[in-house]
Amino acid sequence: MSSRCIEHIAYTIKPEHLQDFESIKAQVAAEAHDLPGLISSTTQRSLAADNQFVDTMIWESPEAAAAGNEAFEGLPSTPRFMSLMAGPPHFVGRFTWSAGDAALKLA
Repeated sequence: MSSRCIEHIAYTIKPEHLQDFESIKAQVAAEAHDLPGLISSTTQRSLAADNQFVDTMIWESPEAAAAGNEAFEGLPSTPRFMSLMAGPPHFVGRFTWSAGDAALKLA
């Protein structure tokens, strides 16, 4: 049985498209909600640069992550989303789920 998979993808939005990003990101998230095997997806904005972001996805398995990335390319909003980027997204990597994380509690 495969373990859960965490995926990180970093990207930069062209400064002149930051307002457009807000609406298209909501559309992308709504469409991606139905990707098979996707458990959750979050977007973090950089504190150092207003137009840098990292998406973190949790998938049921590495296989689901690979299939989900392929399916993402076919979402209706993907071409518009990608056109807002200053360059191609940087795929940071896929990581296995750490069992210790489940027990981590922050005070």
